[in-house]
Amino acid sequence: MYTVEFEHDEIAITIMDDKGVHGDIKVRAYDDIVYITQDDEDLDVEFILEMSPHMWEELMTAIHSKEGFFKRV
Repeated sequence: MYTVEFEHDEIAITIMDDKGVHGDIKVRAYDDIVYITQDDEDLDVEFILEMSPHMWEELMTAIHSKEGFFKRV
């Protein structure tokens, strides 16, 4: 399951584990930065990844790519 919400300067995506084993993954995308977070209730911490929008676009492209080394132009 997932949700997608549009605010005036943010795209918020939440991906939920249907089986409740893993914490929700939250993506917060802005014009200049993208954050991916996941809460770990056992450790009581939030893990945060930070990347540029270009890196996010490359990640989305890579998910659908075959094996190999690529450079987007």
